[in-house]
Amino acid sequence: MPAIDLARLRKQAARLADFFFLPNEFMKHLREILDFYVNYTLRAKENISPGSNLKTYRTPPAVLTQIENELKATAEAHPHFALELADILWDEGALETHLLAAYLLGRIPPQEERLLPRLTAWTQQVRDPEVRKALLSTSLTRMRKETPEQFLTLVREYLHPERARAWSNGVQALIPMIADTNDDNLPTIFDLVEPIIEEAPAALQNDLADLIVALYRASPSETTFLLKQILQATDHPMTAITLRRIAPTFPRPLQNELRELLRPQTLIPSKPEEPADFVPEPPAAETEKKKQKSLEHSKIIYLHGLESTSQSGKARQFAELFPGMLTPDFSGSFEERMKQLKPILGRKKNWTIIGSSFGGLMGTVFACTHPSQVRRLILLAPALLRNQFGAYLDLQPVSVPTIIIHGIQDDVVPPRPVRQLAEKLFTNLEYISVNDGHRLHKTFNELDWEEILE
Repeated sequence: MPAIDLARLRKQAARLADFFFLPNEFMKHLREILDFYVNYTLRAKENISPGSNLKTYRTPPAVLTQIENELKATAEAHPHFALELADILWDEGALETHLLAAYLLGRIPPQEERLLPRLTAWTQQVRDPEVRKALLSTSLTRMRKETPEQFLTLVREYLHPERARAWSNGVQALIPMIADTNDDNLPTIFDLVEPIIEEAPAALQNDLADLIVALYRASPSETTFLLKQILQATDHPMTAITLRRIAPTFPRPLQNELRELLRPQTLIPSKPEEPADFVPEPPAAETEKKKQKSLEHSKIIYLHGLESTSQSGKARQFAELFPGMLTPDFSGSFEERMKQLKPILGRKKNWTIIGSSFGGLMGTVFACTHPSQVRRLILLAPALLRNQFGAYLDLQPVSVPTIIIHGIQDDVVPPRPVRQLAEKLFTNLEYISVNDGHRLHKTFNELDWEEILE
């Protein structure tokens, strides 16, 4: 292979780009460039990767990069021709032409209806890991950035519980998004991958290692919490085994956090059975019962109103009724309060959220954006007012069991618009009108809270 003269390579690539609209001429000149830069010191084609069935020109990556740079603007301006050229490059059947075809797919608008069928077919055909990675990252570049919801819908299909063979595709497709994502997409991503991590099939361990490292870089605290929660709650035998195998690839702080949970468990001899007439001492039984109740109540949280605190009448009464429940303080704007709420709820599931007034707005937004984490939602005169908080209420309907308690004499939050909006947002709604004002002073003590929270 001749030494790469960058000026010469640029001219060759620019000349190649001139034939973008003439596929036969394009392929002829492409083969000439690839042949010109063959590197005989690189691995033979049969050693490109295990299971690869592709021929290769053994061309240095710098050559392909220069060609891609020259094609980018033209391909984006003429997606129809880019797709046709991608088909021809793919049919050529070489490693380099497959990589160029994958690159061209990534320049095509996500609205192009022929894009996903190509991607699906090609990922099923190829065994070479380098090409597969390009198809699941480079080819989805514009979809990831321009239509993230469409991209996440595709990933959901890959990660469907009944399509285990496609899980690897879903994981590899997500990794580039995790690296570039914002906080808005991370909760959805965590929800998508949680069941895959819990299942932890051995065949997927390399993909899971890449996934977990990417998640940790994006959000160390949430990733650590998620893995701890999975390891503590799962009864799936492969979870700890697979995570133990790949743990050496984790960042050191994450390894330290998980060390005890990943340690192989030793068998503990069972205690001898107590005599049939043995009766535990009442004080110990009562202590255990209270402890259990406290643990149950730790998944209940009360979100106070705009000008209220954790020392308000409702908060204190809830704390007395349900020892162990959470009654935190919130301050600042709505966005600031939601940021304060996020680490409290974390990635835990089965939350019962009670929100009063402005806290009801907080509870509604959280439940609609994280429905899998919420067991039940109780809203007390919630501030679901479009004229004041419309920017936060553009939400999708959810089936979270929801109870709204609202006073017909409320002169702060009018009941009628709240009910109209709530009936659109919550498909499993019980709306209770009471003869009371905004603070629900009379109603609070009359309600059977044990039954409401049941």
